[in-house]
Amino acid sequence: MIDFDINTVVVSSRVRIARNLESAMTFDASERRAFDTVADTIVRRNKDFVAERVSALAPKMAKALFEQHLISKELLENKVNSWIVARKDNKVCVMLGEEDHIRIQSIHRGMELRRAFGDSKKIADDIAVEHRLAFRDDFGYLTSCPTNLGCGMRASVMIFLPALTMTNQISDIVDMLRDERITVRGVYGEGSEAGGYMYQISNQACLGMSEQSIIENVESIAIQIAKMEIELQQKLFTDDPEWIIDQVYRSWGILTNVLMLATSEAVDHLAMLKLGACLGIIGLKNNRVLDDLFFTIQPATMVTQDDRAASVRERDKIRAAKIAQDLRALRIK
Repeated sequence: MIDFDINTVVVSSRVRIARNLESAMTFDASERRAFDTVADTIVRRNKDFVAERVSALAPKMAKALFEQHLISKELLENKVNSWIVARKDNKVCVMLGEEDHIRIQSIHRGMELRRAFGDSKKIADDIAVEHRLAFRDDFGYLTSCPTNLGCGMRASVMIFLPALTMTNQISDIVDMLRDERITVRGVYGEGSEAGGYMYQISNQACLGMSEQSIIENVESIAIQIAKMEIELQQKLFTDDPEWIIDQVYRSWGILTNVLMLATSEAVDHLAMLKLGACLGIIGLKNNRVLDDLFFTIQPATMVTQDDRAASVRERDKIRAAKIAQDLRALRIK
């Protein structure tokens, strides 16, 4: 009997809501000075939120926030007027002055789309109380990107798919999901690669769909894919257990013994280690800490934690030491 604990492969859930101010139908964020009042609305109505102008962020901090999926490239390109407003635990973040005027996102571990939606919708409702938003009865919320037109919501699940990738079945899944209005992207969204076998599964469009139907559709498909992945992992292990065990322990040996580790090499070996944890080859006290390592070892994030990491060589040494220390602490003897 195969254990279908989908959260062994479902890393996180995210809901993003797009809104625009009615007074600027061109949606040109560079022309707007109203984001100050929107930021004020969010902070006044949510005491656990803080606001910061993007122009005031140190470059290394801005890059780190991007690596952690808290802000986008588009927001960084509009430093004149843009704001980031975030809950202190960083699970909810609002970008003001992005491609759309307002982009609200909530991220939670595991399959938690409904919880993420509740967080994002609460902030959207707060804003709507004090600000007039671009909306039409026939189209719904008006957005800069046509695929967000309607309810203005994207629901996405980040999922770990090594077996489907190794067997070249992921491309068939991408093609199949187009008919379901679902898209599959890399870990940093459109045009990015699936580093560490991590993929984002999200709705392709919003028009004519309710928030509830989008969540149900994305959740249902993500669960189906997770089950396919878990079944295939078990099959690969049954077919050639020695190869997988060897690869897992090679990755363990490298991650816990080398002096220097580049980002891409570390991510590749962490992915193999995660596969080993999914299959029970190697015991870890908390697999979520392993998931966190994929992002905390990214270059800019490391620089914000240790000034020595500004040098590539020093960063590679610090990365190797951090991973080795964390993994040894996680290992079940």
